[in-house]
Amino acid sequence: MEIRGYQDRDLESLNDLLNEYEFGLQRKGRTNSSNKEFVAIVDNKVVGYAVLNQLYDNIQNLNYGYINYVCVLKKFQNKKIATKIFNYIFEICKTEHIAYLELTSNPSRVAAHHLYEKLGFKVRETDVFRKEIL
Repeated sequence: MEIRGYQDRDLESLNDLLNEYEFGLQRKGRTNSSNKEFVAIVDNKVVGYAVLNQLYDNIQNLNYGYINYVCVLKKFQNKKIATKIFNYIFEICKTEHIAYLELTSNPSRVAAHHLYEKLGFKVRETDVFRKEIL
């Protein structure tokens, strides 16, 4: 297995993974330069994925990251793939001086919550609000 940055050649198998997770999304061709996308590859196929959005906290005057779309193909779950992706992201954060990471997760994803806590994430007492604009 290889953990690396997303490449255009990964598009089709990444969309297969996103479909399995029923995100209701298809990855488009362009990448935003402020985002870093990471894939786990087995036999030239994307089996795991996560996005790191690099942001700036004006109040604390430091860089932070927001993690999105963490997923692993169901038949590859419980093989430490998500852990390896996160460890890869943690190393990137150190080199890019990202002080902390945040993520949100659906309450039904109990196994994911266990993983996040095992990796050192703490649950914050907050609600997430969203307003659709476009």
